[in-house]
Amino acid sequence: MSRIISAVPMIFFASALCIGQMAAQTRPAVSSAAAGHGSFPVKVTKTLDSSKLKEGDAVALETTGSFKLPDGTLVPKGSKMVGHVTSAKARSKGDPESELVIALDKLDIVKGKELTVKGTVQAVFPPSEEADPGMPVTSSHQGGGGAGLSAGSVPPPDYKPTTDIKTGVATENTASVQPASDPKSTGVHGIHDLSLEDGVLRSKGKNVKLGSGVQLIVHVDIFG
Repeated sequence: MSRIISAVPMIFFASALCIGQMAAQTRPAVSSAAAGHGSFPVKVTKTLDSSKLKEGDAVALETTGSFKLPDGTLVPKGSKMVGHVTSAKARSKGDPESELVIALDKLDIVKGKELTVKGTVQAVFPPSEEADPGMPVTSSHQGGGGAGLSAGSVPPPDYKPTTDIKTGVATENTASVQPASDPKSTGVHGIHDLSLEDGVLRSKGKNVKLGSGVQLIVHVDIFG
C-alpha cells in the first residue's frame, strides 16, 4: 500500500509535464522577423552633443512628413521617435575625432500606438524651415523620390549621391544638396567637419553636435 501511495505524486508530476509540453507545442511561436523596413525623414527636437551625452541617454526625434507603413498604417507628420545613445565621446588628447552613435527603438503613431523599431542614422542635413513637401509613398517599382517606407527599394540607375560613399562626407556645395525628404539620401550634406559611416557620426572638432531642427534620414526595421 505504501508503494502505491508514494507513486501517486510521480503520476501527477508526469501528467503535468506532458500537459505542459503539449501546450508549448500548440502555442504559436513569436516571430523575431521584421514586419517591414525602410527610410524616412525626421528632425532633432533636442540638441545632441557628444561632449554632454553618455551611453544610454535618451534621444528624441520627430517625423517631418507623413508616410505609410508597409501594412498601410499612416504615420502622420510630427510623430515621435525615441532612441538612445550607444556611443558618445568628445575629442580629447590623443583622440583624432569626436564621435556619436544613436540607436532608434520606438515610433509613436496615431492614438498612442507604439511600434518597436531598430534603426540608425542614414543621412544628415542642416535645419530647414521649408513646408512639408507631402512625401508620397514610394516603392522599388515606382519612380519619384518620396519618403514612404518600402521593402527593398533600390536607387534608380541614374541616381548619383552627392556624398563620398566611403567617407560619408559631402563632395559638393550646399547648392547641390539632395532634398532632406529623399529616403535614398546618404551621408552628410551641408554641414562642415562632420562625417557619417555605418551609422557612426564623427567630427574632427571637439564634439559632434546636432542642434535642434537638424534633419536626418533614418533607416529602420519595424517589428510591430
